[in-house]
Amino acid sequence: MPVLSRAALLPFTKALVDFHLPMSFDRLAPFYRAMEFFTAGGKLQRCRTALLGEIPVPIRILLAGEGHGRTLAAVMEKFPNAETVVVDSSAKMLEVARRNVPTGASVEFVIADLMTWNGQTGSFHLIVTNFFLDCFTEDQLAIVISNLERMATPEANWLLADFQVAEGRAAGLRSRLILALLYVFFKKVCGLQTGKLHPPDAALVQAGFSRQQRVLSDWGLLKSEWWARQQAK
Repeated sequence: MPVLSRAALLPFTKALVDFHLPMSFDRLAPFYRAMEFFTAGGKLQRCRTALLGEIPVPIRILLAGEGHGRTLAAVMEKFPNAETVVVDSSAKMLEVARRNVPTGASVEFVIADLMTWNGQTGSFHLIVTNFFLDCFTEDQLAIVISNLERMATPEANWLLADFQVAEGRAAGLRSRLILALLYVFFKKVCGLQTGKLHPPDAALVQAGFSRQQRVLSDWGLLKSEWWARQQAK
């Protein structure tokens, strides 16, 4: 989810919420990038790509909940020989993401719910969840991570970029206010079932991953993390 100011939210909220349509990320797809640019500049993209250069070169990559395809573009540039599978429940978002793919690139797009998608077991060397895990309730998050873990190879790496509650009094207050505003907006517009952030750390550890590296930015609001199988060398 992009970092939204109150002023930036007002026109989008009025334009979207007034329509009595089913809540979906499809509704944001046509102008999601514009929202991100005007409300966060390049912060979220820098967060997405902060650790791409640190991990081993993957053979097969799963981009889970990829949305509008900005991670996809960076991954194709960094790992041009990898086979990439992009999974998202929003058909409209995947339409936007396809525009990043050059002719002949090895990219597969799948419209599916990642709580139930039956991807091939043990087939992905890298799993990427950027600004995606924050969309779930605590119970849903455990299911999603367990399902994704099943598709990872024994030596898999996992990259995630997301929000967090920052440490420190001032930074913590700022992050809580931003997160509260974000969840109000996306719950109304996209129908999120959660109204708060649930850190994925415990579920990742239970799934057999350990954190290798972490980069914080934007007063500690944004985090980029590299996790790996505990048995990975």
